[in-house]
Amino acid sequence: MIEFIQGELSLKGANYLIVQTGGIAYRLNCPSLTLAKLPAVGEEVTIFTYLHVREDDLSLYGFYTVEEREMFLALMQVSGIGPKLALAILSHLSVQALSQAIVFGDIQPFLGVPGVGKKTAGRILLELKDKIGKEMLAEEMAPEAGAAPVPTDVRSEAVTALLALGYSVAEAQKAVPVVRAGEEATVEDLLRIAFKKLARV
Repeated sequence: MIEFIQGELSLKGANYLIVQTGGIAYRLNCPSLTLAKLPAVGEEVTIFTYLHVREDDLSLYGFYTVEEREMFLALMQVSGIGPKLALAILSHLSVQALSQAIVFGDIQPFLGVPGVGKKTAGRILLELKDKIGKEMLAEEMAPEAGAAPVPTDVRSEAVTALLALGYSVAEAQKAVPVVRAGEEATVEDLLRIAFKKLARV
């Protein structure tokens, strides 16, 4: 497997790019969100890759981060989703937005993606909720060193309440505190502290 390609960005198309290195020019299919993050043509780039092999086709896909590639591969594990549709989804929704939608079972963000209807969106939520949901919650809700975490249901309720009020996942996770060993907290306690933090931002 080709892990990544590093070289000069020769061309940026609508849904692909060309990277030249070692006298070889590689064409990579890319999400538009990846293309938007890249520097100007002529600059050096590092693109993480995935080679899709079929009997009649070899296609190279490129991503700005490893996380984008992992989400692409996860989407392709969903029944009925191939590389083209997975690419379309990642062209409309960031990894963070996708993870958030999967964690909270929100079908709406997917409905703006061409080719994704309610049935396909439902399959994504159903088939990825255990994988993506648990991974995201484990990362976002990991306690600070020396702290005992608030039980997941209490902390997640506080975070969900902030999300419902329009705060981003990053803002909500940063604002909801961790309780030290021996202390207790309710959702209301956590929200009071969170609102004070957010008011100072």
